[in-house]
Amino acid sequence: MRFRTLAASTAAAALAITLTSGPALAHPGHHGHGHGHSSPPTSRVVDVADGLISPLKVAFGLRHSYLVAESMAGMLTRIDANGHRRTLVSAPGKEIAGVSYRGGTTYFTQNDQPANPEEPPSTLLPAKVKTLDSRGHMRTLTDLSTFEERRNPDGRTVYGVRKISKSCLAQAPFLQSRGEVYSHPYSTAPTRHGVYVGDAGANDIVYVSHRGHVQLVRTIPAEPIKIDDSVVAAAADMKMTIPECAKGLTYWMQAVPTDIEVRGNWLYYSVLPGAPGEELGHGKVYRTHLHSGRTQLLASGLQAPTGVAVDERGTVYVSELFGNRISRLGQHRTTTVSTPTMPADIEVSDHRLIAVTEALMPTGKLVKMRVW
Repeated sequence: MRFRTLAASTAAAALAITLTSGPALAHPGHHGHGHGHSSPPTSRVVDVADGLISPLKVAFGLRHSYLVAESMAGMLTRIDANGHRRTLVSAPGKEIAGVSYRGGTTYFTQNDQPANPEEPPSTLLPAKVKTLDSRGHMRTLTDLSTFEERRNPDGRTVYGVRKISKSCLAQAPFLQSRGEVYSHPYSTAPTRHGVYVGDAGANDIVYVSHRGHVQLVRTIPAEPIKIDDSVVAAAADMKMTIPECAKGLTYWMQAVPTDIEVRGNWLYYSVLPGAPGEELGHGKVYRTHLHSGRTQLLASGLQAPTGVAVDERGTVYVSELFGNRISRLGQHRTTTVSTPTMPADIEVSDHRLIAVTEALMPTGKLVKMRVW
């Protein structure tokens, strides 16, 4: 099961259905390998706009404006400093996400949706990376479903329990699978000659040139957890029964990239492990050197990290959708910047931090604050 679990929850929330968060939310995750929390100097949080529909992604736009992907409404909205809105893209029935901006060009992703978002699509659906220039001309850079169908980079990866007896697996076949052919681009990070894209369905990060050529950057490795009582309970909430013979075994979760940022030679990305695990506090933030491939773990124990941002000094911020927290990651200490409800995404520039909050509620907001 992949990112569609979160997408399905979003669709339900857009209809004002209560999101079941589970008991794990009562336990704070631990960031930065266990270092403590404190609060940094910040200005008060200012509401820029409210009443947004599933605002899952945000970016700084032109002339102090903001770009918000109202994902399940199929809209890309520009909001000026006074809160006035203009719809840039309207694609009813599609999911708009992955919004970013560079040099007069807006980048975003547009995913076709299955008839039933809670079920796997019966066919491979279009998963497009698109651009919108300053004159309003829209262009499709690529349809990543084509790349996924041809390459399926995680196709040989065994997810679930890798070492299990045949008799135990027969009791719960869902405990083991291989990477399916599925594409769901969800985040973008533009550069001079193209754009990095985090594919939350394919579990990878690719680079798309301005000519539409797609190159694999990194397949996100599966994340291991031990099947304990919390995992059994999470599976039960999803109507899946884990047999006693599987308790204590290692389960390799699908590691879903939820957001990406590029700063210098480093690619930063947040990971939300797939079911079971979205709400169990197994989220992480990594960075990978684009030339050497060296990867570093920056934070762990996060509750659905769906937004990561890096400022001009290299300071990393992360938003936890189910942890109700925006944090600044330090080498020795993690500091809490703000504690909004359901912050889905963040961006930071020149000590200005923006966030989309209450993202899975009918009262979705765009907020801003200053950080030092």
